[in-house]
Amino acid sequence: MEKSKLAIAADEILRAATIWLLSAICLRYLIKELYLIILIATSITMLATLLIRHYYSKKNMTAKNIKQTDDAMRELLVSDRSALLDKLSNALGGYVASNAVISQNTVIYPYFYGKLPLDKLNLAYNAALGNNKKLIILCAETSAEVEKNLDLFSDIPVAILRKNQAYAFLQKYGLLPETKVRPKKKLHFLKNALKKSKIKGYLSAALILLVTAAFSPYALLCIIAAAVNITMSILCEVKGN
Repeated sequence: MEKSKLAIAADEILRAATIWLLSAICLRYLIKELYLIILIATSITMLATLLIRHYYSKKNMTAKNIKQTDDAMRELLVSDRSALLDKLSNALGGYVASNAVISQNTVIYPYFYGKLPLDKLNLAYNAALGNNKKLIILCAETSAEVEKNLDLFSDIPVAILRKNQAYAFLQKYGLLPETKVRPKKKLHFLKNALKKSKIKGYLSAALILLVTAAFSPYALLCIIAAAVNITMSILCEVKGN
């Protein structure tokens, strides 16, 4: 997912703030009068940009969920239809007939092999109408022809669960296909320590240490540890992956 201008600006501000705070810590005993003001101002800036980063990490999670759904749809595209029907019938306590699962109150018709065509909807509708049950269609997407003629199917309730809704339905019954996951490469300790995902952790630790320094008898050790954390966050930004 491409970063917006606001996200890029937040990264730049955060980088500048961390470098400046590191410099301030190094000069701590030369600028005693200004140190507290610098600490407060820079901490506020860093906290604000960390909040912005948190917001965009949530957006990245949304992108990850979209990818998981797309991966599942691709797996269903090449899956064995009869196996999926058997799993559905077992999960719902029904039986398989007319390429659909007939349960107590509904007929569930899965179709993940391209856009749902009108003739397949007709077959599913007739099966449900013959059993006088509600029809639920599970699919990735529907054809334009289906969308155009959907209001013709009104004698029984018809629910078409597309992509995200179909994913949620299958997830509810534990019927999502297994997606192929690439094995994770073993990371060298240094590479792992310099991952960009660790920036927030380093900066959070640095801020806690700096606040602790104001009350602790070991203020110098806290400041040194904070400086190390801030240095690591800068290295993550510059060298991280």
